[in-house]
Amino acid sequence: MQQGQPSISARQLAILVIYFIMGDMQLFLPSLTAEFAEEAAWLSGLIGLPIGLGMAWFIYSLSKHFPDMTLIEINNQAFGKLAGSLVSLLFLAMMFNTSITQIREIGDFVTTQILIETPIIMICLLMIFPLAIAIHGGIRAVGRAGETIFPLFVLVFVLLLLLLLPSLKPTELLPIWGAGVSGIMKGSLFFVGFPFCELFAFLMIFPNVVQSKHRARDYMLGVLIGGLAIWVMVLLCLLVLGTYITQHSFYSPYIMSKKINIGNFVQRMEAIFAISFIITAYFRSLIYGYAFVLGVSRLFKLRDFRILTVPFAFMALGYSYMVTPGIVFLNTLAVPWVLWILTYSPGLLLLGWGLAKLRGKLPMKETAD
Repeated sequence: MQQGQPSISARQLAILVIYFIMGDMQLFLPSLTAEFAEEAAWLSGLIGLPIGLGMAWFIYSLSKHFPDMTLIEINNQAFGKLAGSLVSLLFLAMMFNTSITQIREIGDFVTTQILIETPIIMICLLMIFPLAIAIHGGIRAVGRAGETIFPLFVLVFVLLLLLLLPSLKPTELLPIWGAGVSGIMKGSLFFVGFPFCELFAFLMIFPNVVQSKHRARDYMLGVLIGGLAIWVMVLLCLLVLGTYITQHSFYSPYIMSKKINIGNFVQRMEAIFAISFIITAYFRSLIYGYAFVLGVSRLFKLRDFRILTVPFAFMALGYSYMVTPGIVFLNTLAVPWVLWILTYSPGLLLLGWGLAKLRGKLPMKETAD
C-alpha cells in the first residue's frame, strides 16, 4: 500500500469488483450474446466465465509483480518514460470515455423507459454531481459508499430473481446448438471482453488496498460473484423472454422484469431492475472516473488529484451529451468496441509485462498475500 494514501479493505475491494463487472452489462450483455449465440447464449457465458476469471487473475498478478505501483508507474517501468506516458494516455482516454459512457447509458435508459419527457442532459447532470463528489472524497469514500449500498443492491437483485421464477420456460433454451460452435464462441467473446478485460482500471486502486492474507481471495470471489450474476441475467432473459425478444431488445432485462405477475397483484416491478442497473452502472462509472482523475494526477505529477475533480465534472457533462447520438448507434459499436478493449487488456498489459521482463525492469513479486 502506498504510504500516506487512504485505503480500502479487501471486502470493499470485492464489493467494488462486483459492481464493476455487472455495471451496464446486466442490461446489455443478454442481447449482445444472444445476437450471436441465440439459444446457447447461456452456454457462451459458461465458457466465458472461466476465461474471465483467468483474465482477472492475470490483472491481479500484474499488480503483484509491480507492488505499490499504479498503472501509470507500471507503464513507465515497462515501456520507458516517454513511451510509457503515451501508453498511459491511451489508457486514460479509455477510462474517461467508458466512465462517461456509463452516465450516458443511464440517461438514455431513464429518458426512454421511465422519464420520457425529461431532457437527457438533466439526467446526466444528476448522475455527474454525486459522481464528482465521490471522486473528490477519494477511494476510501468510494469503498464505504459501495459497502453501505451493497445490502440494498443484493436485496433488490435477489428479489428480482425470486419474482421471476414463476415465469421461467425451460423450452426456450432449445435447440442448444442452434447457433453452432462459432456463434457460441463469438457470444463468449462479449462475455469475457466487456466485464472482465476492463478490470485493468483496478490497477489504479490495488496499491491502496489494505494488505491482507485474504486480499487475493476476496478479489477473485468478487469477480466470480459478479460473473455469475450477469450469467444468471443472461439465462433468465432466455428463459422468460425467449431468444428473439432477447436478441432484438436493447433493454431485454428491463422488459423481462415487466413480466412479473404473481396473482395479478405483484406486478409492474420493473423499477426493481432499474434500481439495480443504476447502482451498478453508477459505480462502474465512479471507478473508471476515479482511476482517470488519479491517473492524470500521477502522469503529470500533481500533488493532489482533487484539484481535477471540478474540471472532470464539466468535461463529463459536455462529453456525456455528445458521446453518442443514442443507444441505437452505441449498440452498433459493440463488435469493434470489444476488439478495441482486447488491445488494451490483455494486449498492452501483456506487452508491457513482456518488455519489463526483457529489460530486467520487473520488480520482485510481492508475496504478502
